[in-house]
Amino acid sequence: MEDLLPLGARALGDFRFCERLFHLQYAPGYRLDTEEMRLGRHVHSSVDVPTGQERPAHRITPDGWRARSCALSSAEPKLTAVCDVVEAVDGRVRPVEVRKGAPRPDGTPWPDHRIQLMAQIVLLRQRGYDCAEGYLWYDSVRRRVRVPWTPESEAELRRTIYEARMLVDQPTPPPPLQHSSKCALCAMLPICMPDEINELTDRTAEKPRRLLARAPARDPVYVAEPGSTVGVRSDRLVVSKGQDKLMSVRLREVLHLVVSGPVTVTSQAVHALADQGSPLVWTSTRGSLKVVGVPTLGKHVELRRRQFTSSPDQLLDIARRMIAGKIRNCRTMLRRNPHLDDQDLLDRLDADAARAQRAPTLSTLLGIEGAAARTYFTGFARSLRSDHRLPGPSFQASGRTRRPPEDAVSCLLSFLYSLLAKDVMTACYALGLDPYWGCYHQPRRGRPALVLDLAEEFRPLVADSTALTLVNNRQARPATFHVHPISVALTTAGRHEVINAYENRLTTEIRHPVFGYQVTYRRAIEIQARLFAACLMREISHYTAFTSR
Repeated sequence: MEDLLPLGARALGDFRFCERLFHLQYAPGYRLDTEEMRLGRHVHSSVDVPTGQERPAHRITPDGWRARSCALSSAEPKLTAVCDVVEAVDGRVRPVEVRKGAPRPDGTPWPDHRIQLMAQIVLLRQRGYDCAEGYLWYDSVRRRVRVPWTPESEAELRRTIYEARMLVDQPTPPPPLQHSSKCALCAMLPICMPDEINELTDRTAEKPRRLLARAPARDPVYVAEPGSTVGVRSDRLVVSKGQDKLMSVRLREVLHLVVSGPVTVTSQAVHALADQGSPLVWTSTRGSLKVVGVPTLGKHVELRRRQFTSSPDQLLDIARRMIAGKIRNCRTMLRRNPHLDDQDLLDRLDADAARAQRAPTLSTLLGIEGAAARTYFTGFARSLRSDHRLPGPSFQASGRTRRPPEDAVSCLLSFLYSLLAKDVMTACYALGLDPYWGCYHQPRRGRPALVLDLAEEFRPLVADSTALTLVNNRQARPATFHVHPISVALTTAGRHEVINAYENRLTTEIRHPVFGYQVTYRRAIEIQARLFAACLMREISHYTAFTSR
């Protein structure tokens, strides 16, 4: 092992807590923030030195000295650590590690906390300090737990370092824990998906627990007011225009920021969003994606390598499942609609879904999807209310028109498809996937092929469903659209109405068809992207499409 990067003491604690957690954080480089982590940082605030400030000199105490946030490192073993507190008493030093929770029921420290403190002790000893013990301060019970240093401790630490280095060099993570209590509050839960991966690999017969929250804890923020400015003040994202404040929301509640048209975003806002991992999306006023700013693509080189080098057979199998799932969802959409009663049409979609599942080549699959789309849009056009007239030409049963949309319904669908693509793209970037290399849509300059692939299953359930709701509930009105001689566009007020309807649809809870628990459509999109990545990494044997009953 040459040119090894140093391991942090925190990383060794993560390894001892859960090897899969350690691999996901330090090999692919996934980082997620949770409420538990924010509470932990609050507990640490009493001993941390703020970033950018010079660390203070040792504070003299009656029996020695005391220092905070002491950064340590060594060349052998290659370790780094930041000691929360180092105390010197009667010529000896001892590190004190601050933890939010409580010790084990028998009063002893947790193994992951203990190994982290042992790493700090060995670093202090290598600096020449006389250090024979350390302490863990558990904030919830307000007491210290002593950790002595022994020759066995050093052997255990070196063995842990060796095992951690061996694991981090492996291309795939170890299997998830099985129904472990550790998983409930784990920061990596949305990436790891332990119960879900275990079920899909038949490692356990128990049904998945609903550990994932039904929806992400944060919501997207849209800014489309021309001439407005997005900035940050006192940990809040503030949208203003001139002297008027248009919006103010807590920064920690922002999932991602979407700005449309001539909107200014300050560098402070960009940095604040990046610090908490929130993407920044720029779109045109018509909704088409222009720029997606992500804090980092992650270090998951292996995932992207497998994405680019997957066999044609594997990619065709995933594509078949995606398109078959999309066609089944199209059938579900039409079957639910009270304005349509055509069993023959539904039967044709059923047959197309079955044919898609058996398509021998990609070109055959393309033909099957095209035939299914014509059947679907025939039913979609008949599902629209005939007594609610929208401006411009009528929607044709042959399907939507685009670039530009020539009727109001096509205008709605195009804008909604762009919104859906935005959410799928941010889900891809969060996992380290390349959104421009897919398995069904072929790569072409400027085309996010993987985004279009993963969006297929959700087009009828999210975008088309929202368009039908807007039209059939008379929420889409003549004032929603601006009719040009050769195209139809949304007005500013119309865009706001469509965005609100789309976000309401994404927050709708449905029963997951595979795992059986309630999730929102937004969370379901994230789960599908994760399952696609797990399939590429051979964590699961095949991709399972999202289908609704």
